[in-house]
Amino acid sequence: MDLSTFYSQFREETVENVRVLSEGLLALERSTDAAERRATIDRVFRAVHTIKGSARMLGFDAVGRLAHALEGILGELRQERRTLDQPLADALLHGGDVLLAVAAAAVEGRPPDQDVDAIIAGLPGSVVATDGGAPARPAEGPPPTPREGASTRPAGGGAPARQTVRVRVDRLDRMLNLAGELVVGQQVLDTHVDELLALHELVERQSQALAALEAELGRLRFSLSQRSALDSRLAALREATGAAGQFAQRQSERFARHVNQYGLLVRDLEQEVLAARLLPIATIFSGLPRALRDLAQATGKQVQLELRGETVELDRKVLELLNDPLLHLVRNAVDHGIESPAERVAAGKPARGLVEVSAEVVGGEVRLVISDDGRGMHPQQLRDQAVRLGLISAEAASRLSEGAALELIFRPGFSTAPAVTDVSGRGVGLDVVRSNLDELGGHVRVESQPGRGSRIVLTLPLTLVTTRVLLVRAAHSTFALPVSGCQGLTWVYHAHLRTIEGQPTIAHDGRTLSALSLATLIGLDDPGARTTEGRSPAVLVGGPQQPVAVLVDALLDEREVVVKPLGPLFARQRRFSGAVQLGDGSLVLLLNPAALSGAASAQRPLPTFAPARPVRRARLLVADDSFTTRELVRSILESAGYEVAVAIDGLSALEQLRAQRFDLLVSDVEMPRLDGYGLVAQLRADDQLHALPAILITSLASEEHRRRGLEAGAQAYIVKSQFDQNSLLDVVRQLLDGRV
Repeated sequence: MDLSTFYSQFREETVENVRVLSEGLLALERSTDAAERRATIDRVFRAVHTIKGSARMLGFDAVGRLAHALEGILGELRQERRTLDQPLADALLHGGDVLLAVAAAAVEGRPPDQDVDAIIAGLPGSVVATDGGAPARPAEGPPPTPREGASTRPAGGGAPARQTVRVRVDRLDRMLNLAGELVVGQQVLDTHVDELLALHELVERQSQALAALEAELGRLRFSLSQRSALDSRLAALREATGAAGQFAQRQSERFARHVNQYGLLVRDLEQEVLAARLLPIATIFSGLPRALRDLAQATGKQVQLELRGETVELDRKVLELLNDPLLHLVRNAVDHGIESPAERVAAGKPARGLVEVSAEVVGGEVRLVISDDGRGMHPQQLRDQAVRLGLISAEAASRLSEGAALELIFRPGFSTAPAVTDVSGRGVGLDVVRSNLDELGGHVRVESQPGRGSRIVLTLPLTLVTTRVLLVRAAHSTFALPVSGCQGLTWVYHAHLRTIEGQPTIAHDGRTLSALSLATLIGLDDPGARTTEGRSPAVLVGGPQQPVAVLVDALLDEREVVVKPLGPLFARQRRFSGAVQLGDGSLVLLLNPAALSGAASAQRPLPTFAPARPVRRARLLVADDSFTTRELVRSILESAGYEVAVAIDGLSALEQLRAQRFDLLVSDVEMPRLDGYGLVAQLRADDQLHALPAILITSLASEEHRRRGLEAGAQAYIVKSQFDQNSLLDVVRQLLDGRV
């Protein structure tokens, strides 16, 4: 295998990971929040860990040794055995700069300008890392170039090679996004077709009503002149109605043909754009044999690797995000799964262990399976180790099912290695699998039999152009769930609900599943919206081994959509992973099934299904000149059961507040015509509006701006960089208490 084909990708990956290192270190110097610091250290640690692994796969020894030294220091920070002071931060930042330079030199086939060993020795508290007995790799050198005058025909035949052109990945990404926008446009056109058909049906009903009117008038007596005038008017009306019906039919048929042709073009374009980004999975398979060989030698094990499905093609981004998880899973199978030759022989197994990696396309998804015939995993041992590491309490561990216990291996910081080595024990690796799979909209399933081996199944989307979602209604609002995160649908009969340890449950396919309402899981309080017919539809979300039944008010539709990111304002929350635009232009929040499943264990029991007394819904006004922020805040408030109107600036908001009744105002500060400060000040000076509660949401974070907002009369001042959906809803509920 010619590893030089991966040099360019390694260089790009290293640039990105060093950027993560630099930004993370700077963020750590500023941050005081413990949870945020922990997440940042985990992210920085994984970035350097990735550089080390990729460098060693490609034989770039100097890069690997330097990355390993930096990783060791970050590991001590992660374990709180060292604190990040300015000298240490300076040394780590300088180490990142050297990593870039050494990586560039390795890719270009020239010796590094710096003495890597001297730099490693100069790191605070560092020692020169050894390779743990791994065999030396080939000398770093430039990628081989074709001989002058070499033929461009393939070695196996005389047909000329296809002509190709290099295209920047960001341009392919933009083409992918544009193709996705065309899919949304197709849905808009489909809505117009439905409206034209409805118009034609309306004209038909008008024609039938006219015929009935004529029959009624025919039974009445009129003078000759009246009958003549009436017949003339009816004839004109019949003619106009017939013409309108024919015109509506022609237009609907023409438009339907146009939409069908447009749809075919959109699908063809979508497939071509996707094909331009597809790469065979062999691209990431190719590095596994060498990595497994080196790891087997370092651990003294005998392992055979079998690869199947190398021709399966995936989107480039999917492959990029899959590379690290796949490498970690294979390394984990060898290091933790496969026994030593002596152990295997004593257990009646062949001395050589087997690791299998296979890929196949199933429907619109790719299924990747990593299996081994090693020692397997014992759920109780995993529970005990998680408790020892402080990742979970003993009480919570005792309640975990066997399937849930197996899922512990994906917790950040979890490791079963007895000691930290160059191979394992740092608690990094399998958490990358879960985080990358979540980003791709895929999921992972773990199967294991103690003494017989383990099997990990990754399910990934074949395309990133569109996502298939299930539209549901809960608490008067519409939400979307990715179909890839749903395990099935069922009906939950309220009479069959059983409470176990304070948690409502149902029996499904021989298993006992938690049954929780979607409204409760996402923090909404709207029991009156729940059906009173004795049953509710439910979506099974989470892992296949232990899903959760999420109750909704109604199942609405299933369709292809384009997912848009929520932006930095909503970056911290995990319940929603994006927003989708429907054919009628409305925005719908996309739920994160993993977050819903993870939150299920901490939820309180469902409220009773008795119909609640009707109450007036509070009316809120959202004022913001940013369309995205305005619509997303409105979606959050509507999801909480409030009736929401919007205004594009302060002056428009003031006009609406004076014309209609509202219970609360949520406003931006920086707006044209009238800013938030001025808007609130005018409310307090108005005899009719002076008591209206007001919340200011802004990116102006200084104490001076906060004081100015409160002095103007705002009851709450929320900074966008610290925005949290639940905090906003809590403030709204507190300010509305007693008003509705």
